Amino acid sequence: MADHSDASDFVPPAFSFALMGHLATGVVKVVAIALLLWGLGLTGWTANFPAGTAIVTASVVMVAVELATTGVERIFVLRHRHPDPGSVPMTAIVALLPLPISFLIGLLFGPASSGGLSTMIVTTVVYWAALVALERPWVEGDTQADIRRKYEQTKAMTREQFRSE
Repeated sequence: MADHSDASDFVPPAFSFALMGHLATGVVKVVAIALLLWGLGLTGWTANFPAGTAIVTASVVMVAVELATTGVERIFVLRHRHPDPGSVPMTAIVALLPLPISFLIGLLFGPASSGGLSTMIVTTVVYWAALVALERPWVEGDTQADIRRKYEQTKAMTREQFRSE
């Protein structure tokens, strides 16, 4: 990982912006978690999760995990002075966060003691799939200067493409 401690113009994104981004992607995760919990309950593989309980459990799990994830990522953003630092330790922490959080929430909201375990397993599968397929926190993202440069290139290309002749 590159060290960006010399970036004097670095302004970290606001915590609320990062949290809103996490919650926006979390909406997709809520649907997947709720459907899996409810579906597993219908098939008899786990304790019966009524649809309402599955939705509430998935929503609470998502908000709690995304809040914790945003907090952990914020520490790495500030430490590395980069809006998307990409770090193996950060990835490990973010990958392990859903385990205890979803287990405790599953115990609280689940229909039986197996609710904690099934919630933990389903949440972990959904979050790990999203981590690998979409988020990839181990890869360093663009700096603010890179984003500005790409924005200017896009504006110039659009101007060139749509100018009247």
